[in-house]
Amino acid sequence: MEHYPNDVLPIPKAKRVFDIVVSGLALIILSPLFLLISLLIKIEGFFVKISQGPIFYIETRVSQGQPFTFRKFRIFKVSAYEPLRANGQIVHTKPLERNGDNLTETGKILKKFYLDELPQFWNVFVGGMSLVGPRPWNPVDYQKEIARGFYRKKIIKAGLTGPVQLHKLDAPAWGGEQKLDNDYINFCRQRRGARLIFKDIGILCKSLWFMIKGQGL
Repeated sequence: MEHYPNDVLPIPKAKRVFDIVVSGLALIILSPLFLLISLLIKIEGFFVKISQGPIFYIETRVSQGQPFTFRKFRIFKVSAYEPLRANGQIVHTKPLERNGDNLTETGKILKKFYLDELPQFWNVFVGGMSLVGPRPWNPVDYQKEIARGFYRKKIIKAGLTGPVQLHKLDAPAWGGEQKLDNDYINFCRQRRGARLIFKDIGILCKSLWFMIKGQGL
């Protein structure tokens, strides 16, 4: 497994411009869907008491070594995660997602088609994330990986999607998640401009296809 020096790779100008343009257009084009999802979450909460709660699920995550406010559409019943927070525990969303009893009915639909992640386009637009990169982790897991000498979560900005998400079912065949992220980091080091943008476009198109098929990321 390859170790990287504790340095930060400035986001290439072309990549940042691409992030702003695509995320900005996505926020505009998808605004009716944002409104529909928000209404469905609130309507379900009106009729089903246990599903009541905020529209967004909010927590602190880390991108390129910096904490930021991470938002998703809330797919969980508040009772599934609030007791953990009350006890000072980190909420690990993936284990919660595996238990359908933790999800609202609206949340089950959003999760299947990855729609709960759409608010992260705002994180991309304001610069906290990039469209493509390693997924953001909570501060505790981030610090654990840094302590092991792995810096993939620090070198570049966290992404809405990335190589790991495209190979979530066969990552070992590609050398594992660390290698997949590190290979992308190396590409970002060595390529600028159009080649990097085309690389990101390819990852985004494959990610969209997985979403359409309901495979998630």
